[in-house]
Amino acid sequence: MTTKAAPKEAKQRGASQKGAQQKAAGQKEGLLRRQEILSAALKLFSERDYSAITIKDIAQLAQVNTSLLYYYYADKEALFRAALEEAVGAAMRNYAEIASKHSEPVDLIDDWFQMHVELTSDIRRLVKILIDYSSSSSQTRVLDDVVSKFYDVETEVLSKAIRRGQRLGLFNNVSPQTAAMFASMHLDGVMVRSIIQPQLNVPAAIAAFRTAFWAYVGYDPKKA
Repeated sequence: MTTKAAPKEAKQRGASQKGAQQKAAGQKEGLLRRQEILSAALKLFSERDYSAITIKDIAQLAQVNTSLLYYYYADKEALFRAALEEAVGAAMRNYAEIASKHSEPVDLIDDWFQMHVELTSDIRRLVKILIDYSSSSSQTRVLDDVVSKFYDVETEVLSKAIRRGQRLGLFNNVSPQTAAMFASMHLDGVMVRSIIQPQLNVPAAIAAFRTAFWAYVGYDPKKA
């Protein structure tokens, strides 16, 4: 009886494995489709006013039908919240990567400035979405916390670097927290200006502010 049962058990195991593979493939396809929709939404939310965008616009850009989009997201507001979380999450991962790469404070801060040059389009997109969020009815405690955490992480990364620079005798005795906020707010200003005036030379504007920031903390790159 054991010999007769073996082929049946093998067949059941094969069917089970095939089902698991199909399920995994379906989940992977679903994640890819969700990401395509989110990418399309991020692009549109960063280019147009929130009120001017429709679910149909997003579906067309993502090349899916609207019913499939509604399968993943309940409505435009839910999609906007997901897009904001995605944009903030990406920025926070960039900050964490910079913090993990450098032990020298000047190198870390320099890399932070350079990141804003290299990722101008992504950061400008985030700033545009944050501006829309601040004036929308989509505000929630959860998303407010996400946005606050984003700025808290940025300030922490910079203030820690400034404190270390002070201990090494590289920077003057400014408030690390104030200096970090000074840098963060002014670079946000550069990004907002580039939204208002798309022709703005962002690398040049960031370079000018970098010079002002080093002067603020009392560091002279030419003497380094």
